[in-house]
Amino acid sequence: MYLLLLFRSYGLTQHILNIFLYSMHYPQDSIHRADLSKVMEGLNALGKIPWKINKTVLDAAWKCWDDGIVLGDIPAQVDFEVPPLPPKMEYKDYKTLGDLEKESSLAEYRKYREQLSRHNRFKQKNMDLHSLRCSAMLKLNQATKFQDYEEIFFPYNVDFRGRAYPVTPHLSIVGSDLCRALLMFSDAKPLGKNGLYWLKVHLANLAGADKMSFDGRAQFSEDNMDNIRAAVDDPFGDNDWWQKFDDPFQGLATCHEIVKAIDSGDPENYMCNLPVHMDGSCNGLQHYAALGRDKGGGKAVNLCIANKPQDVYIGVMHEVVKRVAADAAQMIPFDENKKDLTTPEKDLLKKIKSARLVNGLIDRGVVKRTVMTSVYGVTFIGAKNQIEEKIEEKLEEKGFDIHEKEPEINTACGYLASLTMEVMGEQFKGARQTMNWLTQCARLIAAQGQPVAFVSPIGVPVVQPYRQRRPFTVVTLLQQVTLTNDSDVLPLHKTRQVSAFPPNYVHSLDSSHMLLTVSRG
Repeated sequence: MYLLLLFRSYGLTQHILNIFLYSMHYPQDSIHRADLSKVMEGLNALGKIPWKINKTVLDAAWKCWDDGIVLGDIPAQVDFEVPPLPPKMEYKDYKTLGDLEKESSLAEYRKYREQLSRHNRFKQKNMDLHSLRCSAMLKLNQATKFQDYEEIFFPYNVDFRGRAYPVTPHLSIVGSDLCRALLMFSDAKPLGKNGLYWLKVHLANLAGADKMSFDGRAQFSEDNMDNIRAAVDDPFGDNDWWQKFDDPFQGLATCHEIVKAIDSGDPENYMCNLPVHMDGSCNGLQHYAALGRDKGGGKAVNLCIANKPQDVYIGVMHEVVKRVAADAAQMIPFDENKKDLTTPEKDLLKKIKSARLVNGLIDRGVVKRTVMTSVYGVTFIGAKNQIEEKIEEKLEEKGFDIHEKEPEINTACGYLASLTMEVMGEQFKGARQTMNWLTQCARLIAAQGQPVAFVSPIGVPVVQPYRQRRPFTVVTLLQQVTLTNDSDVLPLHKTRQVSAFPPNYVHSLDSSHMLLTVSRG
């Protein structure tokens, strides 16, 4: 009763009250109480769609693999040269060393750490390459095995939030560029009056020209018709236009369909198998803008009618670039080499040096992942790692030795992550307020020892499974095996219950939209 009064004092809706009341039941009880008819209908509709392999794309992908062409999901087949491990340093008792010897030893140790870090970094890159090669081979081998089948069906599964995924782990319609390009509908349909137009729009989207009006995108394809035909006639010739796409293999498949439709002489009646995607604009922000009736946020993520699409990432990027440039232009008002710098002076020095290091390197790609994941509860560490990956790529392109300046790069990327999240909080106050409200609800529920739970719009009983798992180790004569006890009777992991609720709630709304759309189709 106390918690219900507390809910009312915060002015929360009856829907969130229902969330709390529903959380009193464990997952197995919730399933028996739920009406999953809409979920089953959506899953059946997805599972009944027949697919087949696009042999044109499969042949192109195999050529890339056989000839060592690095393109899209086809990785390099030559490993990086790994620098040798530095010789181990001899132990020195620093208490017996003089000041000069200590300084020399510290310099020697820093050099050793840099060489060791460089060795480990290239070793990790080769391990990542090996993983990418295995993934590409699994996709290509599965596509080759099914290339002569007229119909392929994918079974689907749902996670605890109601999101539907194909069960197949390697080749599926929600996979990478290569996966999607290798699959097309088994049942062809005539393009109709506007079909060729949307194929041209689709090609522009794949080429990265997706920030103009639909008519502008269709015109982009018209203007590149010679390049489109070159991609079809000789995809690996001198004209490598399609290979520079964001999604090259899907682009190649679309080029073939456009040319076939035009050359048929009757595009309206041309039978087409190609899926045409319509992507969302920062989908999480779209849901938050809709939930909060946030007109400003909705306009930024294309929920409002406009002559041309808005780009939320560009908006954030411009503000971040502006602030970084202002920080980089600051003069250091003290001697940076003096030994007794105060804490505020150290912080200012770090900020200015970080800004100068990343100034001129920030583009849409640097901030995109952080903006995209900010509404799903990305942490500062996660944001810093996302940004660091892009910044290091740009520094390497400029010939910068990133291993030599690793600490400075790490600090600069932390500065940039903080700045990006700060700009996001200012530009999307409505989304932040909704996230904070959901977090507050979760905190009140978890404080009562109950998991956060709710019913999605299509009837999925969502019960967050986060509990304090208890690992224990079994020691044998040959090895040690660590097992984890996972049970609904374990104590709640209250921190994860709270932090995971906003993204899980948005994911459940997204999955509901998808399954309802499929059912209508």
